[in-house]
Amino acid sequence: MRALLFSGGLDSSALAWWLRPEICVTIDYGQRAARGEIAASSALCSQIGLEHRTIHANLSSLGSGSMAAKVAAEGASAEEFWPYRNQMLVTLAAMKLMPMGVREIILGSVSTDQHADGKAPFLKSLDRTLSLQEGHVRVTAPARRMSTRTLLRTSGFPYGLIGLTFSCHVHEYACGQCNGCLKHRECVEMTYPRPKRGAA
Repeated sequence: MRALLFSGGLDSSALAWWLRPEICVTIDYGQRAARGEIAASSALCSQIGLEHRTIHANLSSLGSGSMAAKVAAEGASAEEFWPYRNQMLVTLAAMKLMPMGVREIILGSVSTDQHADGKAPFLKSLDRTLSLQEGHVRVTAPARRMSTRTLLRTSGFPYGLIGLTFSCHVHEYACGQCNGCLKHRECVEMTYPRPKRGAA
């Protein structure tokens, strides 16, 4: 059984549409945008016909950067940097879902990820670490060699569902100004060009 770490953003939404995992899981770990992520993920799963679950584990005291309303930790590669975030998310998901029979956890990492925990060396190491433990859970990132735009095109994610996606890092509703919102707008505009006025 496969589970997708689902934030409701473009990357994980495209993977949900493309791969149709048995479970999509959204984790509220104390990030400022948790409510928005849960609402978007729940709505998308309802539209696509996928099972959606949530995990709540308030780790806000351990966060840094704009996602935690704090100064970014030293060595941060971007203002939203939260130390060891993907490691934390995969661990929490595995703790909850391995006893239910999940044997694969899918991440929405893409080629343009800035953070080390979205790149191949880390992902391979994390996969190895989990697979050595009870349950033999594997960690995969099917889109890690794709850009978000390529993933959207390859998955066939429909433009009609774009309005349900959510990429904000700092609010329950899209702020339109954070790195997540800016990436969302740019990728959508470049992937789904609108017809010119007067075009047939």
